[in-house]
Amino acid sequence: MSAEVRPIQGKVLVPTSSHMLRSHGPFQVRRIRPGVALRQPNDPGFGGLGTIDHAKLEPGVVVRMHEHRNDEIISYMRAGNMKHTDSTGRSEVLSSDRLMVMNAGRGFSHEEETVGDQQIEMLQIFVRPNVAELDAWVQFVDLDASERDGKWRLLTGPVGSAAPTTVRQAVYLYDAHLPAGASIDLPKQGGFDRWFYVFNGEAIVGDQVLRKYDALMISDQAATSVTAVQDTDVVVFLVDRKNRFSRTGTMSG
Repeated sequence: MSAEVRPIQGKVLVPTSSHMLRSHGPFQVRRIRPGVALRQPNDPGFGGLGTIDHAKLEPGVVVRMHEHRNDEIISYMRAGNMKHTDSTGRSEVLSSDRLMVMNAGRGFSHEEETVGDQQIEMLQIFVRPNVAELDAWVQFVDLDASERDGKWRLLTGPVGSAAPTTVRQAVYLYDAHLPAGASIDLPKQGGFDRWFYVFNGEAIVGDQVLRKYDALMISDQAATSVTAVQDTDVVVFLVDRKNRFSRTGTMSG
């Protein structure tokens, strides 16, 4: 399906008041529906970008084996280490230097466990695939931190793109680390609207000051630069919101 696409006029702030905050002892999640500010009937998603969880997990947390279906799940770590064990028997330790994309398709199960004595802080990103009930697999890639210093680092893109990991949707994910005072232009591609998020720090976009947890929706044509007020970590998604997507995912529907 494709939802009614409401145009973005320049830049639209995504209010933090729309985030759902959940805390279960050592596990805290800020659940973000990225398109909520567009007030689309019956769909708070941003095209194929369905849900984003900004999560913090204390040492000792174990999320037991559970299944996902029809979600493309990007596990983007900024602090700490997390052990992933899946239904194929494979185990990997994820970190800021190790990215995972789980293409759940018709069904994929995994367990998550914090490793070491450092708190985990991460984004778990649920992308809605073009269609449901596809084959399932999982991808891992090593990352070079220097590639995000003062510039955009491409992490994920559509199947067939040059990105190191892929999702079955017209979505790109970039990140960057900006030292205080540094400026950078947002990536831009015709037909792809942008969803910009401050993971840590403080930045100025146009005439708006954004702090940790703040986000902007930005039209595909708007020329926009970002200036860091302090050392800042940011991510941006490029999304073709007119592309079809499935809403049958475990988390992203």
